[in-house]
Amino acid sequence: MNEAPRLLLVEDDEDLRFALCRLLGKHRYDVETVGTGATALAAVRARSFDVVLLDLGLPDRPGVEVLAEIVALDAALPVVVLTGRDEAASAVRALRAGAFQYLTKPTASEEILLAVEQARERSRLARRVEAEERAGLDAGVGESWAFRRALAEVRAAAAAPRTPVLVRGESGTGKERCSRLIHAYSERARGPFVTVNAACFSPSLLESELFGHEAGAFTGARGTKRGVFELAAGGTLFLDEVGELPLDLQPKLLRVLEGHPFRRLGGEREIRADVRLVSATHRALDAEVEAGRFRLDLYHRLRVVEIALPPLRERAEDIALLTQHFVARIAAELGRPPLGVTPAALAALRAYAWPGNVRELRNVIERAIVLRTGGDLDLRDLPREVMAAAPGPQPDPMGADAPPMLSLEAAIQRHVIRAFQRCGNNLSLTARVLGISRMTLRKRLREAAIEADDAEPS
Repeated sequence: MNEAPRLLLVEDDEDLRFALCRLLGKHRYDVETVGTGATALAAVRARSFDVVLLDLGLPDRPGVEVLAEIVALDAALPVVVLTGRDEAASAVRALRAGAFQYLTKPTASEEILLAVEQARERSRLARRVEAEERAGLDAGVGESWAFRRALAEVRAAAAAPRTPVLVRGESGTGKERCSRLIHAYSERARGPFVTVNAACFSPSLLESELFGHEAGAFTGARGTKRGVFELAAGGTLFLDEVGELPLDLQPKLLRVLEGHPFRRLGGEREIRADVRLVSATHRALDAEVEAGRFRLDLYHRLRVVEIALPPLRERAEDIALLTQHFVARIAAELGRPPLGVTPAALAALRAYAWPGNVRELRNVIERAIVLRTGGDLDLRDLPREVMAAAPGPQPDPMGADAPPMLSLEAAIQRHVIRAFQRCGNNLSLTARVLGISRMTLRKRLREAAIEADDAEPS
């Protein structure tokens, strides 16, 4: 899918607007033209553009104000200024307001096209970063061979924006995040990303969720509802737990994947949706096919590209990177100061088996930050099952450097002896400090084999 880049041309001169529209259209830009600042701002609010080409001499508002509002509405949308004002002060104001480039009329066609193309490339990169940040792409952290192989497969799949992708992996390995990466890296990043979990719906409701329904299609269907295939048009549909799809619904999904139209439940109108399907499962679908619970032809269609996400135990060298990533992010989210992680805690995190994978690691880090006793995250801040995986002797619950646990009586006896020594072996002073009688103090010292004379030292 090579969708034409969308450009908003803001120019009040009709002749110049026509000429620029023809020039840009010849170079495969989808151009929308407006002649005022108000209509330009309305267009930016209503639709998505890759570039804005803006004249500063507008009839209704100062162009610099319009420029600043466009930047405020969408910081990732680059604005190329094209104006008849060949003034240094005007250029400075425009660039300070956020203009990507400042061109003065008359300008050669080649110069306009170059500026627009550079702005478009900046927009493409900014949109990708924006999409990745929205996705919270923790799956994008790692250096292990298993991770790098999976990430290379993600990038390759993203480059084929119509091809179905099947993501396999244990619970918590990041299957949805992987699908968001595929969407963010693809030409569909400007379109919607819609998710649906097949395990969350009864068989009777799942068809309506996927394909929609008309009013009266079944009991309780009071109005028209668009399904997720319609909602995801132009973007990506993530179908999680596809192994739970009822057998009688599988042929309809297969037809849609093969390019056929579909109808809403109770509807007559045929609908086509331009959607990339990314599906995921923790099940072994080949075994489901063998058992007769999943169609072989649908299985092959879903896995044109298949990506297997490695469990965390197979990418142990990534645990330190993921830990630092989660510590920084969660501490910031909770308003905590920057934290470190002690070597002992990292050793335990590396040694633990992580049955819940990356999701479990994130939860453990969040718990540790919330309950930490102070300082960097240490072994004592981790759950017992993670602490138990630590190599070497286990830490004392009171802290790695804490003395051995004592009985209450032994602790009292130790405290009395230390107080006596700190008071210079002065019986009266020690008794006053401890708030006990001289007789009680002498008895305690005698039990510790310490004799105290009635005569106080000078």
